Amino acid sequence: MKRRDWLQKSLLSSSSILVSPYLLQALNSKDEFDEILRLHWNENPFGPSKKVIQAVQAAVPDANLYWDEKNEELRSKLAKNHYLKPDQYLMTSGSTEILSLLGQHVGLQKGEIIMGDQSFPTIGIFGSRCGAKITKVAMKGNHLDLDAMLAAINDETKLVFICNPNNPTSTEISKEKLEEFCKEVSQNVLICVDEAYIEFSELGAEGSLVSLVNELPNIVIARTFSKAYGLAGFRLGYAISQSHNINALQRRYPALGMAPGLLPFVAGIAAVKDQGFVTEVVRKTNEGKSIMYDAFDKWEVNYASSSTNFLYVEKDKFVIDVRPKLADDNIWITQWPSMKNHLRISIGRPEWMETLVTKLEPLRV
Repeated sequence: MKRRDWLQKSLLSSSSILVSPYLLQALNSKDEFDEILRLHWNENPFGPSKKVIQAVQAAVPDANLYWDEKNEELRSKLAKNHYLKPDQYLMTSGSTEILSLLGQHVGLQKGEIIMGDQSFPTIGIFGSRCGAKITKVAMKGNHLDLDAMLAAINDETKLVFICNPNNPTSTEISKEKLEEFCKEVSQNVLICVDEAYIEFSELGAEGSLVSLVNELPNIVIARTFSKAYGLAGFRLGYAISQSHNINALQRRYPALGMAPGLLPFVAGIAAVKDQGFVTEVVRKTNEGKSIMYDAFDKWEVNYASSSTNFLYVEKDKFVIDVRPKLADDNIWITQWPSMKNHLRISIGRPEWMETLVTKLEPLRV
């Protein structure tokens, strides 16, 4: 038997080598595992898809090789789907790297970043570390206030950050309103639109602003394979923009084009081909959300209507120590320091959400 054939058969017979412990946990019964319900990082509890696992297993014997051809293949597939060109894409180890690059880019210019005061913090964190001024605009309810953000733009502003759908509030701005906003922003100001959760939005991927990339020279879209595609552990994301912006980001990229590795690219290529898996993930996620909506409506708990795979929930109807009490039952949820009156609850498998409802009910006040 050839080495490659032996290795592939060995891997196929021992999926624990490649499949995350999280997925293995889901595949085993509660009799074998004291299951932790990870409802704190907005992970996809259903994936990666079987086709992704098979593709990665088959590629492991080639892990000694660099990834040039796979990078080009993935960028070409994405570009074809979006009616763009491969040189309008920068592949990174998750979309967090894109946000950190942009934050550093503005910081090194000693410019200003405008963002919502309840929004994903990475771009502001890296911007401030490099000298950027961070201006946080108050939310309008649970939504980003585009009018206030537009009014805040001044001569120092170098970038406006829009997370849509927004993390942690789970809400989205309609495509039409966001397009109008982007066209009103001066083209001297970069606009970063973080679409990490776009597949879960009302329009799904059709709600993306990718259609504006060729029209606006100042828009950069950040996307990820971590959420709907279930590849958080592979760290694969990408930026979409006009080629001059992609080139500028690539010059600042510490990896010098050497990240991600071969296996993440193989996983991404297989994931893009398996859109049926994404459709099913969204369907099951919506099923889990409905379970929580029904419980919260019954208990008169306020929450935002979610366009993501998590919920933003007011905590005043629960005991103060609701998070540690749930943790005692191996259920993990999130409350950022900036979230004074809210909890963020990821949507797991429907049966997990039924368990959460059972554990939350005695914690009501």
